[in-house]
Amino acid sequence: MRLTQGTFSFLPELTEEQIKKQIEYAIEQDWAINIEYTEDPHPRNSY
Repeated sequence: MRLTQGTFSFLPELTEEQIKKQIEYAIEQDWAINIEYTEDPHPRNSY
């Protein structure tokens, strides 16, 4: 299922390697990062 909600939702899907590079870059920049994950992505089911 592909969701189209949120800031980056309309970008093309990233490969595993692209995700890894994005995370590595953020860590190298000393950025505070957060990775969100849910098994139930429907917005009505969030708290």
